[in-house]
Amino acid sequence: MQLAEASLVVTLWGYAASVLYPARALKWSGWSVVGPAVGDEPEGLPQPGLGRRFSTRTTEPVLLAETGANYHLVADFDRLAELYEACVRPFSTPIFDEALALIRRYLAADSRVLDAGCGPGRELRRVASLVSHGEVVGIDLAAGMVTAAHAAAQARDVANCAFFQADVCDLPSEFTGMFDVVYSSLAHHHYPNPAAAAAGIHRCLRPGGVYCVLDPGPAWFNALSSPLGRLADPGWIGFKTPDEFRATLHAAGFARACWIPLLPGFGLAVGQKAFVADDARTAPSMS
Repeated sequence: MQLAEASLVVTLWGYAASVLYPARALKWSGWSVVGPAVGDEPEGLPQPGLGRRFSTRTTEPVLLAETGANYHLVADFDRLAELYEACVRPFSTPIFDEALALIRRYLAADSRVLDAGCGPGRELRRVASLVSHGEVVGIDLAAGMVTAAHAAAQARDVANCAFFQADVCDLPSEFTGMFDVVYSSLAHHHYPNPAAAAAGIHRCLRPGGVYCVLDPGPAWFNALSSPLGRLADPGWIGFKTPDEFRATLHAAGFARACWIPLLPGFGLAVGQKAFVADDARTAPSMS
């Protein structure tokens, strides 16, 4: 690990210890530590899920024959794949805990879920435990992350998952309409084209499906964090504000979009695809 990357890890751990964990304790005690949700939250969920498909068709990670134009943004993550989970866990755990408490409201036991930017798969495995009759498909552009996530799932006997090396801005055509829920955990600020990613994810969701983006959002946090991100975070592109998230989701075709603050500096942007018809809320789509 290089000096700049090490400084980023130390800073993240320090912020977690001094801000995130204390704020979470206050939140659990009933104190208000963040503002209210803004925008239109999802409705009519959970709906019956699409069940398993990809995890029954492949037992090995599916890798790209060619890595594509954006691979240079994630090349360092291949190098860090084995260390990444240990480095980010103290920081990401309280944030994802809060996000998952919301995301699980949108999940049925048979939901089919896409993790857009799965990294080494720690969050994916947690979500997989909530969809015992469904599955979670993890994608990442870094081949090292995909293989590490697959190996970790196998080592823990997590069978209801599958892994693909894929660019979130150019998702496979076979994913079209195939997912109940898509989420991205602390990866959106690496997306080179957030508009293309949102449009592609909209395509991959079933009617009424939701896209949940866990990332920094408040302008004050973005202003403080961007210099370090630009210097030390491999593949960093830029943070979005809550208004920018909602605008991106609406522009991609999402019928409902909101920002839900979680902990100081972080929140969940949620977009919901329109239902085709009223009966789509209760009738599962065919896989």
